Amino acid sequence: MSEGPPGFWEREYAHYLGEHRHPLNKATHFVGIPLLIATTVAALVLLDWRIFVGGQLVGWAIQVLGHRIEGNRPVLLRRPSAFLMGPLMVLVELAGLLGWRPTFARRARLNGAAGGARRG
Repeated sequence: MSEGPPGFWEREYAHYLGEHRHPLNKATHFVGIPLLIATTVAALVLLDWRIFVGGQLVGWAIQVLGHRIEGNRPVLLRRPSAFLMGPLMVLVELAGLLGWRPTFARRARLNGAAGGARRG
């Protein structure tokens, strides 16, 4: 029985994973994305724009370094949905460590492995 064509989340997640295959690129995102989120929240709570600016500069620089290692440009430059997929990748990977693997993520991995992603 076929599960049907991939939906938005599965399709976009598969593409995002395809652009983040190198372990060091993934690692930079596991540092950079939480840093972006944490410093944004801290800046809002403390009303300190310097925390926000510093966190953004460091968080993005770390991720750009990962893409230099991978040999591609950040996917968000071509697909705005990547702003959602980055934090989602971190959450899904952490959930996987706890034994929970969402269906869309399992299917995305299978579809991504079958089709691959374009380099850019």
